[in-house]
Amino acid sequence: MDINNIQRQIGLRLKELRQTKGLKQEDLEQWGFSYRYYGKIERGMVNPTLGTLVRLCEIFGVSLVDLFSFMEINGLASEERESVALGISKILKENQKKKVQKLKVFLDEILPS
Repeated sequence: MDINNIQRQIGLRLKELRQTKGLKQEDLEQWGFSYRYYGKIERGMVNPTLGTLVRLCEIFGVSLVDLFSFMEINGLASEERESVALGISKILKENQKKKVQKLKVFLDEILPS
């Protein structure tokens, strides 16, 4: 396992969770995080401690298992999957009715009933 790749994947996952909550990086200052430091975490530039990850999980309302959901039994999920997850998160955050309806139609088509 490449630690730099894992740091980058954790950063992408945290970005997705933050955006899902409708928060900006600056909003994390209310929980004691410098937005500059947090931005480095999201960009995979720093290796956050376990304590930091636990605090972020509490803020975003997820478990550590959920945080590491990008990992698979056989290794890391692809960048493509992370890109799709971020795209869906962005569409939902924008809350544009037409885009959400199109996404729902698409998901209804490809997901089993």
